[in-house]
Amino acid sequence: MFNKNLNFTGLVTAGMVMATLAMAAPAGAAQSIDAPVAPNAFTLDGKTDDWKGIKGTTVALKGDGGVSSVMIKFAVHGDMIYVLAEWADSTQDVLHKPYKWDAGSQSYKKTKDMEDRFAITLKMSGNFSASKIDGSNFTADVWHWKASRSNPMGLAHDKHWIVSDKPVKKAKKFTTPDGKTVYVRRKSDKGSRLYKPTRYDVKQKDVMPRYKLNMSPTGSIADVKAKGVWRDGRWYLEMARKLNTGNADDAVISAKGSIEIAIAAFNAVDGRKHSTSEKLILNTGMPGS
Repeated sequence: MFNKNLNFTGLVTAGMVMATLAMAAPAGAAQSIDAPVAPNAFTLDGKTDDWKGIKGTTVALKGDGGVSSVMIKFAVHGDMIYVLAEWADSTQDVLHKPYKWDAGSQSYKKTKDMEDRFAITLKMSGNFSASKIDGSNFTADVWHWKASRSNPMGLAHDKHWIVSDKPVKKAKKFTTPDGKTVYVRRKSDKGSRLYKPTRYDVKQKDVMPRYKLNMSPTGSIADVKAKGVWRDGRWYLEMARKLNTGNADDAVISAKGSIEIAIAAFNAVDGRKHSTSEKLILNTGMPGS
């Protein structure tokens, strides 16, 4: 329904906190990130004081999304998993394709301005990959935070992907690096829509938002709580979700185990341009760090 990410591989929340160190992985091995058991729940407010006892991991990103790395932390408390992601961004972009008033035509024209975005992809089944177009077959849960279209509601857009080398209903076709065809179905989770396009017949302000937001969404689409705050040239994003929502369109995260994930970030660029990580291993239920 709201498919904006084309070459967007998986997702994890992250951030680049000065006081954290990169965790190096052996050559050829997936980078590992620990999600320790935390003694207290976290408040989703974009502040980091309650994360001081949790060690962060700096994850390198590749691509043309304008973000080179993210510092990310995970933690488990009770039946919830929490994420803190931080990354450098010199500008705060919180409008997505807004309308701008055109005096000549006396009407609003759509602009190409883009919002800042961040996403985490989590394996549900199959041969999970950080790339949707390398020929791997898998399904994945996607938590897609959007500075304009989900942050005001305190959410990330909860989606799921079906990636297959066989035709899939309502999927888009892509070509793999070796010339084969892959089918990608990107679908919002069940529930009410988070936003929809709107138009304005008469002038209100010089710039108006293109999307009307649903401030009280329901269903699985609203499972992932999130709050992003931009300050001093950085985004500070916190996310939270139940380990097991009970919904068929969500990944089940073990309270003590591991799951394959990936992350991506977009610095006000088209969804086809983004910075992504390699495949990552998230280990949950580790001793507090």
